[in-house]
Amino acid sequence: MIKERDSLMRYIRKYEKLEKAGDCSDEEWMIHPQPDVRYQMYMEYLAALLLLNKYNEDYVWGDKRLSDPE
Repeated sequence: MIKERDSLMRYIRKYEKLEKAGDCSDEEWMIHPQPDVRYQMYMEYLAALLLLNKYNEDYVWGDKRLSDPE
């Protein structure tokens, strides 16, 4: 999961850098879905990955149980 997280973060950082520069000349803009769509998808994947990781830390490897009150 760490490898996947790092891959998503690299793409997100690269996209944000190009977006701030207003650079749409990269050949990735010729690929569909375009970078802006992939950026949004990767942000959602990253959020899901982080939530899954947090769940595993708390409930799978940690001391919390689903039956515990919040």
